[in-house]
Amino acid sequence: MGHRVYAQGLRALACALMAWQVWLVWHISTYDASTVQWTCDGTGSCGSDQFAGVAPLVGIASAVLLGFLSARFLQRATAGVVVVFCALAAAVGWYDAVAAGRVEYATVTDFHLVLPIKALSVSAWLTFLWSVAGAGCLAACWGAAVSVRRTAVLRRLSRRYTTAEAKLEGWRTVSRSYGEAVVVFTDAGGLEHQVPTVVERIALDRPVLAVYDADRPADPDRTRVAVPRKRLLRIS
Repeated sequence: MGHRVYAQGLRALACALMAWQVWLVWHISTYDASTVQWTCDGTGSCGSDQFAGVAPLVGIASAVLLGFLSARFLQRATAGVVVVFCALAAAVGWYDAVAAGRVEYATVTDFHLVLPIKALSVSAWLTFLWSVAGAGCLAACWGAAVSVRRTAVLRRLSRRYTTAEAKLEGWRTVSRSYGEAVVVFTDAGGLEHQVPTVVERIALDRPVLAVYDADRPADPDRTRVAVPRKRLLRIS
């Protein structure tokens, strides 16, 4: 237990440090956007020796790494949460730049998100960023709902229910994503139970848990199959 807690603590620390980097880079990308000097070679290629000029690319790479590190905690909500976080950092950078007198809302900048595109005003960029944040929020909510349902986390937190390692037998497909099976598990008293249930097909490729009512372990209506997320990275 101590080793596992230590590993999770290291992962959480790595996530916090990477989140700080992501926020800083995206904030710089917009806060210093008006100060970037671009040099073009006449062939359509432009570059700058200022960090703010490449900050969006660094921010994207950092965001991908943040998503990889935080997937253990955020699960299917990871992508949406990271997108919202990046969009908010960039938006705050614009607001801080306006407050500092660097730009005005009507100022048109050469800010390049990934590739040079049509120059937009600060207001237009803020509208775009808030739209991205809204879309990311919807994606995060959808991902969180899927994760909560698959892992049965709310039921596992209830004192009424108990969790046991289980296996699935007798799979029968009923739809593209779901099927009927018998979940086999041993309860806290040492008795084995075989309970019919409906589970997602994804459960066939992963270790599963039976979440059951301690008072009625053989009741199909009170038994759920939880599908824990596969570990993406183990810190040892």
